[in-house]
Amino acid sequence: MWPRFKREDLGIIAHYLGAIVLLLGGIMLVPLAVSLLMGEWAVTGNYLVGVGCAATIGGLLRMCRISPVTLERRQAIAITTLVWVVGAFVAAIPLWLSGHYGSFLDALFEGVSGFTSTGFSLCQDIDHLSTADNMWRFTLQFLGGQGVIVIALSLGLFTQVGSSFYSAEGRGEYVLPNIKKTAQFIWQFSSIVVFCGTLLLFLVSLCLGIDPVRSVFHGLWLTIGAYDTGGFASQSLSLSYYHSWPLEVIAMVLMLMGAVNFALYARLWKGGFRSTVREFIRDIEIRTLALWTVCALVVFVAAVLAGQFLTDFSGLMRRGVFTIVSATTNTGYQVLSTNQMTTLLSSGAFFMIVVAMAIGGSSGSTAGGIKALRIGIIAKAVLARIKDVFAPKSVRNTTSYQHLGRHMLSSELTGAAMTIAILYVVTYIVGALVGIAVGYDAIPATFESVAATSNAGLSAGIIAPEAPAVMKLVYLVQMWVGRLEFLTFLAVLFSFAASLKPRRRARR
Repeated sequence: MWPRFKREDLGIIAHYLGAIVLLLGGIMLVPLAVSLLMGEWAVTGNYLVGVGCAATIGGLLRMCRISPVTLERRQAIAITTLVWVVGAFVAAIPLWLSGHYGSFLDALFEGVSGFTSTGFSLCQDIDHLSTADNMWRFTLQFLGGQGVIVIALSLGLFTQVGSSFYSAEGRGEYVLPNIKKTAQFIWQFSSIVVFCGTLLLFLVSLCLGIDPVRSVFHGLWLTIGAYDTGGFASQSLSLSYYHSWPLEVIAMVLMLMGAVNFALYARLWKGGFRSTVREFIRDIEIRTLALWTVCALVVFVAAVLAGQFLTDFSGLMRRGVFTIVSATTNTGYQVLSTNQMTTLLSSGAFFMIVVAMAIGGSSGSTAGGIKALRIGIIAKAVLARIKDVFAPKSVRNTTSYQHLGRHMLSSELTGAAMTIAILYVVTYIVGALVGIAVGYDAIPATFESVAATSNAGLSAGIIAPEAPAVMKLVYLVQMWVGRLEFLTFLAVLFSFAASLKPRRRARR
């Protein structure tokens, strides 16, 4: 029987959900300050309204339960699931007021895309979006990449059930003494990376002739978009706008860094360098990610060479390699236009981009997709089963793998990895079928469905302001469930459905 949520549970969930909404309202002061700094007075009013709405909604939610209580695990999981939608709803308010979105649904879609670090955009004129609005979009991606709950935990909120929040947000490992310190490490490490990346890209932007103020913002935004594998861009041409190979190289390094498990960085940070690097190299997740990226790149290059586009060395090195790294890390930055990808690339190269997005990066990172760790575990399990075929019945083979220490491969672990992988594949197929039913061709519909569910953000052209509302809603849900990795979402969904079902009266 599914556990039910009682009326008091709903009050507790609303109370703590309101705390996160209030936190989001406080973070909204960042774009508000930028609007004042840049003299964008009309935009300032939009963010004053946004802060007011966040304070009102957060306050009303907090009033659903006046006195705080100790959270139970199921309540924590429900809060984690709902915050991505409630937070996106609040975040969409100033975006909708900007006048650059055709409807509130489009602004909500942008908020969900930002929070889930996907990178899809329905902005009608992104080239003329205000500095403050762009700052808010990239702030959302930074929050989403690190995890909204991680930010709250690092500030000391919800520490009593921190592990429930942490795992419900798609993260499974922490290596520091407690969950609060682990969350603080993620926040601090990411801040250092963003600072260094911003400095490098600021210097590159200056060399490109961009004025100093814009160079600071462009450097910051590009760093956040790359490291948080988010893919938002401040220009409609994405990274093609800059025509700079040093900028693209720095972006690729940041994308690859963002696709690595935060827990591995923590091990490197606190452990001895030599022993930790050895452990890092032996990690099944790092090996799987490196092997998969190289294989994907080789197959992609071979497929490109079979066509008539990007056959020169410069095109392959700059555009081909960047595209496959962007897809593998689920970032979504583009140096090829949508038209070039869909019409000039060979079908094999286009298909390889889809597969690269479907697998994704590491667990516990900012990347989406099935994750390299699960692929590595499944591959290990398959090899173990093949070995068992030739082994005598009296011999029991055991298989181990290296990931934050040595672990034994169990049927339970393999089953969990297979379950998540199957749910991803089923969602990819369902989204593609909906797109086909609406009238789109099968290949772009599949591409867009995989990009949405894996939080990749690359587009085959379906995601646009003029897209049907049903497709926007489908992709919105796919981004949401893909970020939560299904089990959290499904558990909350079934529990709420069970709560709505009337209880049967016991027979006398």
